[in-house]
Amino acid sequence: MYQRLSDALAAYESSLSALEKRETPRLGPRQLAGWCAESVLVAQRLKQDMEQAGIHLPSMQQRSRLAELAAANGHFGAAFNAALTDPSKLGRARLGLGRSVSLEPSNVAAVLASEPHESVRRQMYMAAAASPACNRELLEEMIAVRRELAQVQGYPSYAALRMTGGSLARTPAAVVAFLEQLAADVRPVAERELQRLSQLKGLDIRGARATSSSTPSAASAARIQPWDVEYYAARARQELITSTPAAVLRYTAVPSVLAGIRHLLRRVFRIELRISEAVPGEGWAPGVLRCEAEHSELGPLGTVYLDLGDRPGKYPSAVTFPITCGRELPPSRGGGGRQLPVMALLASASGTCPSSGQPALSYRELRVLLHELGHCCHNLLSRTKYQHLWGTRCAQDLVEVPSHLFEYFAADPRVMALLARDRSSCPGAPGGSPDDGEPMPEGLLRELVVGRSATAALELQQQLVLSLADQWLFGERPPGSIGGAAADVATTSDVWRQAVQVASSVPYVPGTSPELRVGHLTIYGGSYYGYVYARCLAAQLWSFTGLEEAPLDPGPGNLVRERLLGPGGSLEPLDLFAGLVVGRAAASSISTSDPAAAVAAAATAAGAAPGAVAAAARLRRLEPWQVARLRQRGLDRALAPAAAGGFLQALQGGYAPRPERYLDMILGRRGAE
Repeated sequence: MYQRLSDALAAYESSLSALEKRETPRLGPRQLAGWCAESVLVAQRLKQDMEQAGIHLPSMQQRSRLAELAAANGHFGAAFNAALTDPSKLGRARLGLGRSVSLEPSNVAAVLASEPHESVRRQMYMAAAASPACNRELLEEMIAVRRELAQVQGYPSYAALRMTGGSLARTPAAVVAFLEQLAADVRPVAERELQRLSQLKGLDIRGARATSSSTPSAASAARIQPWDVEYYAARARQELITSTPAAVLRYTAVPSVLAGIRHLLRRVFRIELRISEAVPGEGWAPGVLRCEAEHSELGPLGTVYLDLGDRPGKYPSAVTFPITCGRELPPSRGGGGRQLPVMALLASASGTCPSSGQPALSYRELRVLLHELGHCCHNLLSRTKYQHLWGTRCAQDLVEVPSHLFEYFAADPRVMALLARDRSSCPGAPGGSPDDGEPMPEGLLRELVVGRSATAALELQQQLVLSLADQWLFGERPPGSIGGAAADVATTSDVWRQAVQVASSVPYVPGTSPELRVGHLTIYGGSYYGYVYARCLAAQLWSFTGLEEAPLDPGPGNLVRERLLGPGGSLEPLDLFAGLVVGRAAASSISTSDPAAAVAAAATAAGAAPGAVAAAARLRRLEPWQVARLRQRGLDRALAPAAAGGFLQALQGGYAPRPERYLDMILGRRGAE
């Protein structure tokens, strides 16, 4: 199979080369016509998958070793994350007065966020930051196995291996340069947030004891330590959010929110959502809902099973699981058509609506539900030929962009007027008018949005620490070579310390190992940076697509559907952004008789250089084989800035988002206080 696939790709490439030289190609016109751009991409991906399994290695010894490494790599993640939920491996923290608490993540988070005594918070933090001890050896072995696994396949690092097969970043060096740049840009904002937390801590200290010469200086005592951040961040939010949780839950009963989601999807994407209870034997728990989606033009889109119940033993995080992928069916299968996708969306509604007594979502849970809804819509609206490129099976650093884009709906008062309403007095409201019931007051929404952004920069710094540590653990700068001398960075904890020094305003605590509790290191391994990429890209797209100006307008929704969600993974990232820019220009040309002026306007809106969008349009007009040939010769580099459309910057052999829009939004929200 591998040999046949390699031969077919070689024949295709040689035929393109022959056509360029005006020679007779190996493949005839009909054979070349069968190679659509998506077929070429799938063939290349399948070939890469086979090679990553070692099929192309010359010796049996190499192939056997690669199989051993792949099996070990699969074991580490399961063992590492199992330890994070095993009380016997996590241990307990003794907090004084006979109080002993298990170091399970939920307990640690609760103490750090709500415990008023600093000594107790410190004890909890120090105990958690050294647990579970078994994960140290697992993490070190995992790093070594992944490094060898990459080297056997001819890659300089595991991070480089993860970036093959189509990524926006292309190189680990581009990712690290972007993260370090963003860390420097956000530091002044984080320092101001930290100063406010320090003021709150200072007030506590002055209220707890009288100042005397025997006590530490006020500045020293009020300095924020890692065990203080969550507690005083919660306090800062409480200052900004004066309303009670019940005031929010009144407007977020699950049936009312689902009614709002139905109206939102209908208005923006022309999706009709039919919601019913799963029939006995169809769901996996009581209360699972079946949501069937249909588009006014595309027809049936697929099914989402929605599980919002709050029950013991449920998967702890919000997540979307694909059950059946979408794809185009061949004519021989029932006359063609599409295989419709099926998904399961798991999230939580942990509150209770005081008006109706129904399960209700906190503001955070509502944002998380919209995030997962973004993943579902990406899959439902994807129109790829092959399931290998369907929906969220796109570039690893673009997969979170739609979901982060959907989170912006939760901060817009026009959208929240649909989603958050007290419909308890309206019988039949789930299928009724969008105006049924009383909307959440805009003042309450402003409180929630501003409160959430109280420590947005500090939270971004934590994401940068995670992303940098992930890159340095699995990238081309492994432990022992970071920061100069090998003795400077010799352990995973030293790598974490280095990441904190570069990206965080909160100091590292010597002797701690927070990386032992970061399960994402096992799952993402060299690609966690995608979350930060997605934040920056989503901030740009919220403005550029027109959603910020008109979030309920089908015009921006159609652009997002056609140019961002529809292609799935069938376009390379640069082509995807070129399509967005050209799509925006085409939408603008509807209202003007001068298409050239519309293209120029779109270029200006996207921040592109003069002529960039026109160049992107030229790229999009080329035949697939012409684009492939340009890439083979490296000539697409001249069009890359155009394809980026002002969204991207070139860094260290790859690409990264421009972060200015995201940082402006953080600064703007801070200014709203």
